[in-house]
Amino acid sequence: MLVNSEDKNYLKVSLTGFNLDSQRRSPINLALVIDRSTSMSGDRIEKAREAAILAVNMLNPTDTLSVVAYDNSAEVIIPATKVSNKPALIASIQQHIRPQGMTALFAGVSKGIGQVGKHLNNEQVNRIILLSDGQANVGPTSISELAELARIAAKQGIAITTIGLGNDYNEDLMTAIAGYSDGNHAFVASSADLETAFTKEFQDVMSVVAQDVIVQIKTGDRVKPVRLLGRDGEISGNVVNVKLNQLYSNQEKYVLLEVIPAQGTDKQQKNLADVSVSYLNLSSKQQDQVNERVTVSYSQSAAKVRDAVQQEVVAESEIQKTALANDEAIRLIDAGRKDEAKKVLESNASKLSGMSFSSPVAESKVRESTEKQRKLAQDIDSKEAATYRKELKEQNYSVKQQQQ
Repeated sequence: MLVNSEDKNYLKVSLTGFNLDSQRRSPINLALVIDRSTSMSGDRIEKAREAAILAVNMLNPTDTLSVVAYDNSAEVIIPATKVSNKPALIASIQQHIRPQGMTALFAGVSKGIGQVGKHLNNEQVNRIILLSDGQANVGPTSISELAELARIAAKQGIAITTIGLGNDYNEDLMTAIAGYSDGNHAFVASSADLETAFTKEFQDVMSVVAQDVIVQIKTGDRVKPVRLLGRDGEISGNVVNVKLNQLYSNQEKYVLLEVIPAQGTDKQQKNLADVSVSYLNLSSKQQDQVNERVTVSYSQSAAKVRDAVQQEVVAESEIQKTALANDEAIRLIDAGRKDEAKKVLESNASKLSGMSFSSPVAESKVRESTEKQRKLAQDIDSKEAATYRKELKEQNYSVKQQQQ
């Protein structure tokens, strides 16, 4: 740190799941919650059935599966059961997933939580995959009501992955459900790509190595926590708490905290923060904890401070700031101010392109983000509005949640 500097700084807590042998994965407790409303007619319902059957075939006899289909109401077509008789499960899916009625999304998710809850065990992966192609229009339909349902799932250790199909679903609602439960989100423009989305999700589900991850950061004396970038959490005084439902093998997740460090004198060293990470190790079935103290040194030399900068942390902080700016672009689009939204996206790309790093990792991340921002700015005039908004929302969600 530079002596007498009042600049904000960034603390990154990086978490990478250990390597997992696919033969030793944890059991899965999965509920498929599938929209079978009238809008799913034709190829969509056929591809939804195929995706559900794919799920059956990818699971083992030690796994638990339930299937909920929803239209005017929600029906449990396969109660939570071990995946031992796959032909019977597939026959039930083929028989009962047929289009009819409206979209009781709240009821579908509620029943999905109930089915996973029947066999809830924190030593297995508890997951709901929610598929919808339309607006919730039966029962509770607001984002706040569905988000509260997602919070209830998260408290039980259940993550909800949401897959939006086509241009008519509510992406704000679906990303809220995923976000509050620490699940994934995918926008699938064409039903032909549903199998790819399900396969990608199963790769994540089958690679979970840790659950119930709690990151606590206690900032040092006179160090002020300002805000979290990306992931949500709680800041109370000098204590910051962030919960992640799970970590995946060989994937990085992180907590990024903006802070105002304490002032110091030349060559002085001070405590920036004490960090603790607790989690359930699904390999050992043990509760583990890691504790680290983060210190900073002070110098009068701007060159020394510049050389000591953690470039990857700077890169991540700038990328997360573009996600915040993209949120503003979405608000401008919704207000009919597309030209202003385009300027926000172009400004993001310009700012990122002006950054240069000697670290290959930092440079690669920023270049990739720059190209994405440029493409967003270009596509805003050419793509159909609903498609564009969903792509922007999906990309922003992936950045904030570090979804790979």
